[in-house]
Parts: sequence; structure tokens; C-alpha cells
Amino acid sequence: MFRPSLNSNFIPDSHPRAMRWDIHTSTPKLTSSLKPHRRRLDDMKAEEVIWLPYGSNIAHNFPLSLYHGCIRYSSTIEPYMPDRVLQQFGYVQTPPIPPIKPNKEYKPAHSYLVDYGEGMMSFLDDPFSHCLSETRLRKMVKDPWDTSSDYMSWFAQHTHIMV
Repeated sequence: MFRPSLNSNFIPDSHPRAMRWDIHTSTPKLTSSLKPHRRRLDDMKAEEVIWLPYGSNIAHNFPLSLYHGCIRYSSTIEPYMPDRVLQQFGYVQTPPIPPIKPNKEYKPAHSYLVDYGEGMMSFLDDPFSHCLSETRLRKMVKDPWDTSSDYMSWFAQHTHIMV
């Protein structure tokens, strides 16, 4: 429901994986269809969540997945912030870095343009400057619900509490 349509011209062995989706076709995000999904997420119990969807040792297998910054494909630039889901990579969840926000955003007649500025796009000069720090990645999870001591207070300040 929330992803773009599949690109019918995509050839798996010839095109980059990002071309699998047709980003130029809009996907309707109706409030009427979004509310039941939000309700279902709010009603989920901890045991219903797959805390480690990529396996328990993903950090050892894919250390480059801990890049933090913008990813650019063609004219599309998207922020990538894995520090918000460290548990999915096998690490203890810590309070995330403040979100990557654009310098400028504007909506002309038929598109939406976002400017992240050169600072976020300069990762090719020093790719390690955009990797999560070792202090953030110091501890692997033992139990899927493991969080750092300061994470839950951060979480309570940044979410809506169900009563």
C-alpha cells in the first residue's frame, strides 16, 4: 500500500535494484486506509513484532549497512538513518541522531523538490564520516527488546503513549 508501483521495464540482472520501483507513479495514501494500519500498529504486542528481521548477526555480515546519510539514485535523494532501527541490525537500540532534514523543500505544480545541501552529499570524499560511530554500535542485543538505559526516556518524549 505504501510502496511505489513495480517498474514493468525492470530487468533484474541488468538494472540497479532501485529501478525495480516506478517512483514516478503516485501511490494514493488515503487517510481512510491509513487509520486501520495505525490502529493495528498501536495495538501490537511485543511478541508480535519481528525484532530482528534480517537475522541475529546482520552487523557481522553487512557492516556497510550502517552508513548514515543520504542515498542518491538519479534525481532522487533519500535520507537513510539506520540508527533509528539498530535492533534490526543486531545492536542495542540507543537514542537516534536527530533526523536528516532538508535545507529547503518546495512543491512546484507537479512535483516535490528537496535540497539536502552539499554537506550530506559529500560522503564520497570521506565515506567513513557517514558511518555510525563505534560507541553507538558497542553492544549487540542479547534479547530482542534490549535498549540502552537512556533510550526509553527518549522514546517516551518522541511518541504518543496509548492509554
